[in-house]
Formats: sequence, C-alpha cells, structure tokens
Amino acid sequence: MLRKIFLVLALLLCFYNTLGAQGKFYISGMVFADYYYNYQNNAKSEQNRNAFIFRRIYLTFDKNITSDIKVRLRLESAHGKYGTTSKIFPFVKNAYLEWSNLIPRHRIYFGISETNCFKNAERYWGYRSIEKDILGLNKISSSADMGIGIKGELVGNVLHHWVTVFNGTGYGSSEVDRYKKISYSLWVTPVKGLMLEAYADYEKQDPDDAQNAAVLESARDYRGSTGYYTVKGFMGYKRERFSFGIEVFMRTNKESGIKDVIIDNGTIKNSNKADVKKIGLSIFGSVTTPVNKLRLFARYDYFDPNKEEMVYTDFSDGKLIGGSDDESTLIIAGLDYFPCRNVHILPNILVKGYSKRGMKSDITARITLYYTFDSKAD
Repeated sequence: MLRKIFLVLALLLCFYNTLGAQGKFYISGMVFADYYYNYQNNAKSEQNRNAFIFRRIYLTFDKNITSDIKVRLRLESAHGKYGTTSKIFPFVKNAYLEWSNLIPRHRIYFGISETNCFKNAERYWGYRSIEKDILGLNKISSSADMGIGIKGELVGNVLHHWVTVFNGTGYGSSEVDRYKKISYSLWVTPVKGLMLEAYADYEKQDPDDAQNAAVLESARDYRGSTGYYTVKGFMGYKRERFSFGIEVFMRTNKESGIKDVIIDNGTIKNSNKADVKKIGLSIFGSVTTPVNKLRLFARYDYFDPNKEEMVYTDFSDGKLIGGSDDESTLIIAGLDYFPCRNVHILPNILVKGYSKRGMKSDITARITLYYTFDSKAD
C-alpha cells in the first residue's frame, strides 16, 4: 500500500514540476458522500443495511500550456463495497492533452478522456451526484476511455458534433483485443436551452481471435459477441428555474445469444446464434420550488436487458434464461438544498422495481452531500 501511495505522490510531483514550473496550474475537486438505509431489498443480506460512505471523490489538476493546449490529470477514489476492508485509494480517471483550434472551431483530445455517449444527457439531468445516466448505470458505455476524440461546431453555435476512437474497455482496463470502438454524436441547439441529439457507436468483436487477451464483458451474454452497436436519441430543455430530458437507446450485441435450442439430458445439443438487444428509456426533470435555495428533482428509468423472449443469454441447472420478465424500473426523487453554489444537501429515495413475479421493489433512502471546490476561485 505504501508503495502505491509513493507512486501517486511521485506522479503528482512530476506533474507539478513539468507544468507548475511554466506558471500556475489549477486544482479542483468534487465529492459525493451519502448516508443510506436499505428499507427494503430482495437480498436478505441487504435488508436494513446502512452506512456512511464516500461514493465518489475527484481531485483534478488542469494546466493551460499555451492559449490552445491544455492538459488534465484527474484522480478518482471512493469507499469499497460494504464489508470490504480495503482503504480508499485513488486511480487515474482522466489523463489527456486537449488541443484547440488545430482544426478550426474544434478541440482534439488524446489520452484517457470523456466519452461522448451520455455526456450531454448527464449535463441536462444535472444530478450525477445522485445517480449515473441510464447508459452508464447499465454498463452500456464507460464515462471515460483511452484514445482520441474530436469535438466542435459545424454550423455556428447551432450544429455540433463529437467523434471518438477508443479502446472500448473504459478507463479502468487496458485494451483486450485488436478492435476499436468508434462513436459519433451529433446535436443541434436551435434555441436557447433546447438540445436534440443523435448518437451511434460500433465495435467489431471476434471471441475466437487468438490475439484476444479477454472477451469484452459488456459485449458478452451467452457467449462473446461478433460486434456490438448502440443507437441513442436525446431531447433536453433547460432554463434557470426548470429542466427536462428524455433519452432512449438500443444496444445490440451481435450473435451473443442463442435461439432454436435443443436440450437433451440437461445439456444443449444444438442451437443457433442470435443477437441480444437491450433497450432503455429515461425521463427526468427538476424545478425550483417557492422555498429559497430549494429544488425538486425526479427521474424514471425503464431497462430491458434482453427484449426477445426466445433469445437466451444463460443456461443454468438445465434451464434456459431468455428475455421474459427481466425488465426493471428505477424511480428517483429528492430535494436539493444549496446554502451556497458549491454545496448541496440532497435527501433522496431510490425505488427499483422488477417485472419478475414474486420480486418486491428495492427501496433505499439516502441523504447525499455534494460539494465542489476550485483554486481558480481563490
């Protein structure tokens, strides 16, 4: 553990010596902390569980090397899962160089940078301190990845786009195969506060490729897929006193499931490959209340991890598991009290419902503390 701490300190020292010597650089931070209580849960071990936790801690270092070139290093940490004894330890969430106007009206990112899958929708949701966007929550895409991105304006301040080429494994893993994830987001902001966005991504996969170090978990169901793609649409409207958004998506894992299955003596004798399609819908909003410095927020998610009943993603104890009764919903509601701009106290409740017969809803009540700081403000 001490060795790891020394490595992090050495990394920060190198960052300081390299960039700080050329002028002042800036430090910012963000914290999500909770007290939670599981009022009701399907797992007996989770029932009545409660704890104080740091759910996320960011420490970010930014430096403008020139007027057009900027670098960022962001460290993230959090408490481990309930019952673990590991200490809070940081890891690299972002480490990239940003180059503006090398292509006019565009920014180029190289390194571990943000992905373009749900960044816009998450900004309109506005409560990442409470929960991830639906695509991040259901592991459709990571929030950061290693590779290159280009983001900019196509027509004035109205038509925008963002293209990325990433490993596809997220920020916490090295590359595991020879293929790359290509993503494209195109959005329009025709009037103030309104955004309409379309997004798509694709990555070829080959679970039998000898060069694979591992099969990408997000593209694995019954077996590893031969490729996956995501399509998404988002509409958001945001003004000073209220915000609203709706997001829909479909993720397809090519040939990762099976159909037309023949079972003999408890084993699969024959089957055909089938695509597994995952769909989701998220509707959210917030509004300023008549009470000073108090907002109300709410969200509804629907997620189906396999929309085809006769496509199977698992075979266990002689039984096939397909897309029947596997849907779930998530309802989030809460209050946001902000005594000052950088500090928020958010009592909130999360209710996860299941379509499977006999399963009750999981209900968690929380009080969340969210705060930020920035040395630029000093």
